[in-house]
Amino acid sequence: MSSYSPAKAQYNKIDYDNSNYPELVIEQIDQYDYSTVIHFSYTSITSLELNGSEDIQLISNGKSKKLLNSYNLPLDEKKHLFNDSGEKLNFSLEFEKIDNIKDVFSIESATIKKFNFPHLKVDSSQSTEFLNVDSFISKTPSREFYIFYNEGSPVLRYAYKGMIIAIKLAIEENYGKFFQPQIFVQNYNKKDILVDPSKIYAQYEVKSKFFTAPIFDYKKYLSMVKKIQKSEMFWNGLSEGLATVAAGYSFISSNSNTYVTANGRSLNYGFFGNNMYAGASTSSISGSVNTKSNSTVFNGGNAYIAAQYARQNLESLKAKQVDRLTSIQNGYIKMNTIFPNSEYSGYCNIPFRLDINSFLMKVEMNGSDFFFEWDNDKLNSML
Repeated sequence: MSSYSPAKAQYNKIDYDNSNYPELVIEQIDQYDYSTVIHFSYTSITSLELNGSEDIQLISNGKSKKLLNSYNLPLDEKKHLFNDSGEKLNFSLEFEKIDNIKDVFSIESATIKKFNFPHLKVDSSQSTEFLNVDSFISKTPSREFYIFYNEGSPVLRYAYKGMIIAIKLAIEENYGKFFQPQIFVQNYNKKDILVDPSKIYAQYEVKSKFFTAPIFDYKKYLSMVKKIQKSEMFWNGLSEGLATVAAGYSFISSNSNTYVTANGRSLNYGFFGNNMYAGASTSSISGSVNTKSNSTVFNGGNAYIAAQYARQNLESLKAKQVDRLTSIQNGYIKMNTIFPNSEYSGYCNIPFRLDINSFLMKVEMNGSDFFFEWDNDKLNSML
């Protein structure tokens, strides 16, 4: 154990230069027994997206302190999308512990320029209370967007407020020629989510002009086909792809998305699949998890303490994978309720057009709008 008193090891008087990126602010630095946590806020000004990187590190007295966990900031190819300028995102980055917080140190990243602060000086004579991570980041849940590929086709995917929604666009030619969005939704909340086909919209874009793309309802679909498609094969493939992406999470809740880095995993440190990523006993984990009205979240103060138990015994790893959800449907999209810890899959048909420059969709779900766009390059890859 360290010699300092943990109750006095947190600081919000920090001298640093952010003149190049004034939108990125360091709110507080907390020193725990085994880690240093830096709390940031970012306000969108010129860009409507933000991401970090696993290569963000602290340099103190010539020693590199690696990033272990990112609370609410997507990393690398994953990006947080703002809806408008002036919006704010709170996030916390947890690093290997700095030995002496009184020494000048730096934040460095080779890939994300805004995460380069050459000289940080903490006023250790003035301490404050630990910042409650859960409360801090839940004020601004991250809206993560990510594109991955399944059998050569791009899958556009969001993770937001405990829900994952992904669409893979295919071309169906068995009974005519149609765009066929394959829609996949996972519910990690403790409340139901409604899938309503009337809240799904599509547009064609032709030379900067936009035209409504009609989505056939289930009755129209039945009138067009003699036999209902058996879609288990492509759903299994898409489900497996989503499960692989989900493995990059350490926590999914209605408040935030949290990520354990490769370095964090190598140290058996962090969270995975809403459970500790390592061998904490059931009793040690249960003390670090609180249940809120609509999701399971970690306690900002106890999470780090509980993580130390998790480091002790990797062999007893019993993490629940995030892909073990109850499947609701594989077929043409209809109105459905997605219960907690369930996933839904369905597809719809939209008339194909060859002359378009892009194809766009909007899905209204769980009180939010999700926008998807396939530009000319993505469309050509499908032909």
